Amino acid sequence: MAKGSVISCCLLSLFFFLSTHHLHADDGYCVRVTAAAYVGVKEKGGNNKGFTDAEFRELMIASGWKIGYAWCAFFVKAMLDECGIPNTITGWSPTAYNRNDVVYDGGKFVKSFKDSDVLIMTLAYGSLKDRYKNIGHTGIIDKVGKYSVRTIEGNTNDQGMRDSRSRDGVYYKIRPLGKNIHITRWKKGN
Repeated sequence: MAKGSVISCCLLSLFFFLSTHHLHADDGYCVRVTAAAYVGVKEKGGNNKGFTDAEFRELMIASGWKIGYAWCAFFVKAMLDECGIPNTITGWSPTAYNRNDVVYDGGKFVKSFKDSDVLIMTLAYGSLKDRYKNIGHTGIIDKVGKYSVRTIEGNTNDQGMRDSRSRDGVYYKIRPLGKNIHITRWKKGN
């Protein structure tokens, strides 16, 4: 009887291990869940001086952030790094645009995507002639709808502004799909 219990216990443990492993293999899930865990983290002292959450601050410093630096791209980089997604993102938001795997550009989808993909939104300001140079903000795509995307963004506020006086934390945002929004994909093996 005890031998049967040990075998059952081992099989049950194996089942849980395999299920957990499968969730970690879904890169999009990992990035979205990791980013969502930081929704609500706020700046401490304003103007990119620090954060209310010490763990988050250490994560941002590990991604290259320094006091005084705008941090939306550092947030995206940190979330990808936490999930083992190779990337070339720096603190400059245009580097979050992966030219090698564009999903949405010019107001339309140019490639299909899956829920397991890691999708990154970049937002252009100003002239659309050279969109890449005018990218001024970035965030992680949580959900894609027909007319909008829900994102998880750092260095923004609950109104979606990004000027130095009003950005203050990590928030969920709803952004309308349009010509100033770009979506690119990052994945293992990019």
